[in-house]
Amino acid sequence: MQIASLSLARSVWMILSHRRLLQRGIEILRASLSEFFLPQFQSLLKPGIRPIAIMDHPLDSQLPFSGDRVRGYLGYIPFWLKTLLYLYVRFGPPALGEIERMMRDLRRLYIASGDVYRRCQSTTSSRPAAPANPYFLLLLLFDPHLHCIPSLHVLTVCYNYFATRRAVERLGGSSCVGKAAAAEAGAAEAQTYRFALRIAETTLLVKQHSVYDIGPTLYLLTRLFPGYDAAEVRRFVADLFTGYPYSVPQTNDRLRDSILRHYQQMVNWEKQTGFEKPTDVMVDFLKAQRRRSLAIGRQTV
Repeated sequence: MQIASLSLARSVWMILSHRRLLQRGIEILRASLSEFFLPQFQSLLKPGIRPIAIMDHPLDSQLPFSGDRVRGYLGYIPFWLKTLLYLYVRFGPPALGEIERMMRDLRRLYIASGDVYRRCQSTTSSRPAAPANPYFLLLLLFDPHLHCIPSLHVLTVCYNYFATRRAVERLGGSSCVGKAAAAEAGAAEAQTYRFALRIAETTLLVKQHSVYDIGPTLYLLTRLFPGYDAAEVRRFVADLFTGYPYSVPQTNDRLRDSILRHYQQMVNWEKQTGFEKPTDVMVDFLKAQRRRSLAIGRQTV
């Protein structure tokens, strides 16, 4: 079963048809409005309301702008919804508990991200002028480009493959689905993993994020969900830009090395500061980066 080919309308109907899922869906919508959209437009309408760090990386300029990928960039939430539908189609009503868990966790990702955004936002200077494309128009209208760290795109798709793996292990171990169905469930995990890789790459290729953004985002994911550990980070980063045709292998190696270095930088920052909350670590890190940029005259916001 191909997750991407499942019906988005059917995914939404599944949520509307179950009271608890509908409640979780409303909670996610509220969180997205209050934690992602509201802080951005507050800063857009009232400049200076909160500090903003500019996070650029030298490797950003070595990646081409691939505007044709923007539709995929915007498709991360539809794919997440289709993953929920896959679990229900494959495992039936027993999957509802896992689906609800994944919805609660997505809200948790929004709230944790908002805890960073409301105290220190982040942007890049490499966002290009939007081409004549309706999808880029959506980005310009609804995303002022102030929430680069953490990346909700990367948080969502990496959590999605991780949670899908856990869900199929639990559901497959408690239901008589047979070897063929178990193999299909394993294929679903592979599909969600490949999608996470492509989305993480696309965030850079459509110039909505910097190379600098992925490592800190993965750090936050490991702290929110300890099962997503350092080994999982290394596995994921090692598979990024493998076989990527638009840059030389040495550049791809440098991309992966940089992302892992930024992840470790956050781990070390936590040890240095002694903060227990990962969002406090990220805010302190962003503010330090902002002070450094101001000191060398590279930041004006």
